[in-house]
Amino acid sequence: MFNAVLDAILDHRLAPGTKLVERDLAELLGASRSAVRAALSRLGHSLLVELRPNRGAVIANPSAAETRDVFEARRVIESAVLQRLARGLTAKQAAELRAFIAEESRAYERGDRKTGQRLSIRFHKLLSELAGNAVLDRFMEGLISRTPLLTLAHRGPKLAYCGADEHREIVEALARKDAALAVRRMGAHLASLESQLRLDDEEPLPEPTLAAALNGHAA
Repeated sequence: MFNAVLDAILDHRLAPGTKLVERDLAELLGASRSAVRAALSRLGHSLLVELRPNRGAVIANPSAAETRDVFEARRVIESAVLQRLARGLTAKQAAELRAFIAEESRAYERGDRKTGQRLSIRFHKLLSELAGNAVLDRFMEGLISRTPLLTLAHRGPKLAYCGADEHREIVEALARKDAALAVRRMGAHLASLESQLRLDDEEPLPEPTLAAALNGHAA
């Protein structure tokens, strides 16, 4: 059940502010009410869902200020990740990153934007995993899990996403063990992503039904 809701968020099928009713979720996903409550608690811990006493749960609806704060935090954490990774990057890790970028590029080239976007999100988590600092990795997991909600809540004329080209440039800087260049490229990359968002005078998004958002998913 946790994965079904998480997938719907990552795929931008559950909009910020969507109400999550335990009874409806249990029926749609074929799960027990206790399993639903446990999943909602886990989603709340990940800050993807707001658990409101006596009012139920809703998909988190981050403000423009919170969105800016998340990007600021990402710049700090990812800078630390890249500096650590550049110092100790092995040839095997560099090859793994290049293979990942090639897979990401192929997804976009064949028009599979859904897979491409998932890989683009995964790229940032992969960097933190390879850096080998468990604390930084946990911070990154929390920040990255919030990003799809931010881009959906504050999307501009088109949905913001990473793409593969800037990721490739970051990897090549890491492969040369040029930490400063990798950090600059990541900073420019995150700034570009943030600039695609509409953080002023945003209009509320239409709220989809749970049935439409979770159609076809099982617990």
